[in-house]
Amino acid sequence: MEKKYKLIKDSYWYRVKALKDFILITGETIKKGDIGGCVDSEDCLSQEGLCWVMNEATVEGKVSDNAVVKDYAHIYGKVSGNAIVKDYGFVGENATVTGNAVVQAYQRIHYGTVTADLLGTKDWASALYAELGVVPNDGKVLLYHRVWSTDNPKIFVSDYNRDFIYEIGKEAVETDVTEDALSDYGKGFLFTSLKFIGPWEGDTILECEVEVPDIVTVQASKVRARKCRVIRVYKEEEIWIV
Repeated sequence: MEKKYKLIKDSYWYRVKALKDFILITGETIKKGDIGGCVDSEDCLSQEGLCWVMNEATVEGKVSDNAVVKDYAHIYGKVSGNAIVKDYGFVGENATVTGNAVVQAYQRIHYGTVTADLLGTKDWASALYAELGVVPNDGKVLLYHRVWSTDNPKIFVSDYNRDFIYEIGKEAVETDVTEDALSDYGKGFLFTSLKFIGPWEGDTILECEVEVPDIVTVQASKVRARKCRVIRVYKEEEIWIV
């Protein structure tokens, strides 16, 4: 088999250096001698197919077939097929990204197999599982949000806007929401799973019910939504902080 790249030591990592010309599925041309992204070893990038790692992307998992990993993406799991992982995309060790999948913006794929562009298609049910490991039931999902307590045990205030009130048993609605699914820093309610809630600011964790149609985006291990129903205070003592 003719090799398409060799490894060049670069501090902790190895950089890939192209040994021939070829065109990626993204339309970008790789020329012989081009220096690509970083891998842990030759096991991380197949010598077959058109797969490639470029820019400042790093791979500790496996990239094969025609998959492209670029920009500042980081791969621990498997990326194959015609998949593209770009921007600050992340694929965890227990996840597979394949088919015609696109992982972009700040998506963090931790679970299962992703075969499509979840942000582009707004497939929030699949994105909820891929990022948080949660599955909607009857079009609704239970998610969690940190807030600050008040003198009233049923009323809480937002960490982002101390004038915004959450009340147990009632619906909370945000009227100023960033609808761009690719924006990680947009306006709207932010939720996550118990696994990722640990570092969030606030002295109380609220369990909230969110309807899938009210979700704007799922990325960076969190959900942005337009509204929710506040169910209860979550009182378990142990939260897995990652």
